[in-house]
This record gives sequence, C-alpha cells and structure tokens, in this order.
Amino acid sequence: MAGLALLAIATLLPARAQSLAVSLSSNAVNFNLTRGSDTNPGSTSITATTTCSGCLFQPVNVYAYFNNAASALSSSGNNIPSSAFEISANGGAFRALNNTVVFGGAGAGLQISNFFVLIGPFGGSHTDTLAFNIDLSGGTLPNLPPGNYTGTLTIRAQAP
Repeated sequence: MAGLALLAIATLLPARAQSLAVSLSSNAVNFNLTRGSDTNPGSTSITATTTCSGCLFQPVNVYAYFNNAASALSSSGNNIPSSAFEISANGGAFRALNNTVVFGGAGAGLQISNFFVLIGPFGGSHTDTLAFNIDLSGGTLPNLPPGNYTGTLTIRAQAP
C-alpha cells in the first residue's frame, strides 16, 4: 500500500499586479501495490487547475516534483524512487518523474504542461487531469518489502 499527499504551490515572478494560483481536486492518492508489477494505478485522478489573473501575454509552466529522487515514497527505511512514479497528463502516456526541473530534487520532476495567457485580466485558466501509476518492475523494486509507503508530490505553477 502506498499513499501520496499532494501539495499545490504557485510562483509568479513579474512584479505586475497579477496572481497565479494552483488548486487541486483532491490532496491524496492511494495505491495497492503488487510486487514486481509495472501497473499499480492510483486510486483516483486529480484535476489541477492553474489560474493566472491579471496576466497579459504570460507563459505559465506547470510542474510535478518530489524533493528527493531516491526516496519519493518511503516506509521503514525502504524507498520507491521518483523514477518509478509515473504521471499521465490529460490522457497522454505515463511519464516517470526522472527529470531535473526548476523545483524539487535533481532527477525528481516532470513538466506537466505549459500554456500561454494572451489576455487574462479576467483570469487565464488551464486544467490538467492527472492519473498516477507506480512501476515496481525495474531494478531492486520487485524485491521491495510490503509496507505503507508515503510521500509528498508537489504540483507547482510558475509564470517566468
């Protein structure tokens, strides 16, 4: 069994009168893990809605990341790395969190989406539907002992 807490953060760099927010439809996903299986889907999908109010001609990037690539999910000294954690954004292929992005640990992230707000004085909004999977088929993961593995995945938007 694995549990995942989700955290949403927004970062707006320009000094103009703008606001950037990320909201999540839920803040937890649970997994029933099968030893050695590459298919361990999350219990639910999550909708991440990013809103950039007051934005004008503004690119926005949305990222998912863990703070540590080696121990994204942990239980009693045993770890599931971020490279075994996969996200499907908007019905696309599952992709592992094994990239270095602007936030989080090295090799522990994934850019989920990017969009451009042309005129957002009324709020430029973008929605991503995220599905989750944990692949326990590679490396030493098929020998991972049973346990309650937990971790925090952060979903963060940035308007550079």
